[in-house]
Amino acid sequence: MGRTFAFVDESGNHDLDTSKSGSSGFFVICSIIITEKNLSGAYERAEALRLQHFQTGEIKSSKLKAKDSDRRRKILLDLSELPLKLYFTVVDKSRVHKDGGLQFKQSFIKSVNNLLYERLFNHCTDLHMTVDEHGGPEFQASLREYVAARYSDDLFGDSAFQTRSSDSDVLIQVADFFAGTVAHIYEGKASEDVVEVYKNILRNQTLGLLEWPPKYQSLIPPPMSESAYADYRVHQQALKQADQFLAKFGGHPNEDERLQLCILDFLRFRSEFVSDEYVSTDDIAKHLASKGFQGLGDQKIRSSGIAKLRDSEVIIASATKGYKIPRSRSDINDFLELASSQILPLLDRVKKARDVYRLSSVGEYDILAEDQFAQIRKLLLSLEVL
Repeated sequence: MGRTFAFVDESGNHDLDTSKSGSSGFFVICSIIITEKNLSGAYERAEALRLQHFQTGEIKSSKLKAKDSDRRRKILLDLSELPLKLYFTVVDKSRVHKDGGLQFKQSFIKSVNNLLYERLFNHCTDLHMTVDEHGGPEFQASLREYVAARYSDDLFGDSAFQTRSSDSDVLIQVADFFAGTVAHIYEGKASEDVVEVYKNILRNQTLGLLEWPPKYQSLIPPPMSESAYADYRVHQQALKQADQFLAKFGGHPNEDERLQLCILDFLRFRSEFVSDEYVSTDDIAKHLASKGFQGLGDQKIRSSGIAKLRDSEVIIASATKGYKIPRSRSDINDFLELASSQILPLLDRVKKARDVYRLSSVGEYDILAEDQFAQIRKLLLSLEVL
């Protein structure tokens, strides 16, 4: 598959006092992810777009104000044609504990960037990351040591993690523009119509979006009608279960856990950021392949991925069309109908086989007599009329 390259930049500042003039409400980190075979082409095309849209200056989101939404849209459309994918981390600073260590700039930068670094180093094979510079040489050295201590292995060399000024790397500038655009969405600097335009452009390129701290509830206020509110609660509880699973893993998940995290990242992102549609197993397999899981069959995705997530109390609805994080009671009903269509006929077949052997052996042979079949016996007992 070759090496994977990530270029990282941010939008916002570290100050947790969001009431201060000029302090951002959110801190957005964007990584653009490019395969080795597409790297030179991405550089060439990005430089051409820089000349086209910014002439002698950098590609920089802050050069465009909220009123420049049409120009931002055009630039986004052009940048979305680059051979890259996106991964975002969005920190809601109003919900970060202000008396803890994150009140200090260096701790904040290291900790919140690590939310992104952790996902990328754990999920991308042979990753080489370049991030925009922060502070002076001492901080650059300490940041690299911080990353190396967490993700170091025999393959972690000098090129695995480096810092570089954005004016010397056009792909860091591209990350800046995408980060700034997502910041516009979260900071409320764009109208609903403009936000939808931005999302439509971003979603095909975006592999995931991690919100931190886990919010467990939507920024959108709950609906007023009783029926819609019931559906809203279904969605929020499902998101909460997903976030709790995502938050519990440390820096070194095993291979199956990595698979589960990749699947859940994808389903959660699609649920909140893309659409209400079911995600087919084929689409999940394509996403997993882009994250280094090549050649996985449907059975592996179901047994080591979806089934294990459900065992961990992650709520995933399914239907013949695929899987999703449930957004309504109707989605839950789809899941129950599918389960019912599979479980009840199978139990009925087991019952028929059991009855045949019990009758033919005059009760001496019960195919469910072994201890490992005790739960099936209980299920059949609950279905018996007499």
